[in-house]
Amino acid sequence: MFIDIASCQKKKYNQNAYGDFFISQRLPNMKRVVAVLSDGLGSGIKANILACMTSTMLLKFMEKNSDIEKSCEIIMNSLPVCKVRGISYSTFSAIDCYESGKAKIVEEGNPDFIWIRNGQVLKPKYQLIQSKSFQNRKMKIYDIQLCMRDRIIFCSDGAT
Repeated sequence: MFIDIASCQKKKYNQNAYGDFFISQRLPNMKRVVAVLSDGLGSGIKANILACMTSTMLLKFMEKNSDIEKSCEIIMNSLPVCKVRGISYSTFSAIDCYESGKAKIVEEGNPDFIWIRNGQVLKPKYQLIQSKSFQNRKMKIYDIQLCMRDRIIFCSDGAT
């Protein structure tokens, strides 16, 4: 199965940087594609740095360790909390997809992903994992089987 990846962003009005960061990587020797979208707290440069750090670290963990769940749990349990807002410095959505179409998606704090097949939106079941370190953080973990022409869409809460 061929896996195509694309991203699109808009900067917040009067900002010089995106508040979200998207990164992906093909791992041909493992027949995998991994991708991460992170949304940094706030907007502009600060948000971009937080999102970039989260995405890059998570992608590196996933690249070295084939267990996306464990990689995401490490990130979820280690992200600091903003003292003013009392929320995480960033949120994320990650996918680990094999050429066979088997995929695992993990989300923490971002809106639910959209899965489209033959023009219909699918609503897969998920497992919820509670953070051991933070009461208000939970990860949704989806195990899905993709088919040809399926579309997966990640978005942050900055998308209107």
